[in-house]
Amino acid sequence: MLKSFEEDLGRVSFDVEPMKFKHKLIGHPSLSLENLAKVLPELPKHQVMYSKALNDLGINFDRAHIDHKNGMCLVETIESIKINPSYIAVKNPENHPTFKTLFHDMESDLTKLVQMKKKGTKAKDAMFWLFIASPNAQTPFHFDRYSNFLMQFRGSKEIAVFPPLDQRVISAEDYEAYIDQTEKRPAWKPEIDHLAQKFHFDVGEALHIPFSSGHYVKNGPEDVSISLSVFFHTDETIKLSNAMRVNHRLRRRMNKFGLAPSEVCKSSRRTAFKAHILPMANLDGGVMSRFL
Repeated sequence: MLKSFEEDLGRVSFDVEPMKFKHKLIGHPSLSLENLAKVLPELPKHQVMYSKALNDLGINFDRAHIDHKNGMCLVETIESIKINPSYIAVKNPENHPTFKTLFHDMESDLTKLVQMKKKGTKAKDAMFWLFIASPNAQTPFHFDRYSNFLMQFRGSKEIAVFPPLDQRVISAEDYEAYIDQTEKRPAWKPEIDHLAQKFHFDVGEALHIPFSSGHYVKNGPEDVSISLSVFFHTDETIKLSNAMRVNHRLRRRMNKFGLAPSEVCKSSRRTAFKAHILPMANLDGGVMSRFL
């Protein structure tokens, strides 16, 4: 039995398409705005990023807290977030005691789901991201380096999710560069919007966002939004990530000769081979490390 989700998730197509379902965590005390106002100032500053409320899908989401400051301290931002348009993103809140039990329950549920879908023995590298935002705030277009389950606890939003690994949405080069931890980010192109599946998202609902799926969010007008993402890897997403890192490094060298590496895809033997050689490429001083 799952502790965090209402429905049998055997029908989830992991990392194939988005799917909306229900979670069991409505009213969880850790995720009330009152508790968050106490907890967030206790976290290390690098874990809590806040900015003006965002209203442009083309903004670099990773730099919003640097490029779009709201002129307030964190406490002021939390206390006035309903009337002063702001956006707060919190990395790894599970490190605080108030979230530890919730995180362990979620991690256990994800491992059961990964095993059920024969995607590996456990959910790997699981972590939380917490989002608090004013009414009408937007989360710019981006994609994540993980599979994602997003849960809503207050307010509502519309979420647009694009097909994973779709080069009409994001180029192979941009996928690879971001996965390999570079500063390059995919650009928002309004002409692709028709390719997205759009979901209205209310309190008590959860959404599976597949690995590498571009997406953006628009909050509803009626209330502050509080949502929680749990990011995680499966054996398959680790393989794809490693192959894309290798491709990015190959591409930089092959481009000089007008060439490009073969595309990373789920069933390719070349993809499996590239994933296998990444640990060797990361070893200092070896022949492979000098090549990649």
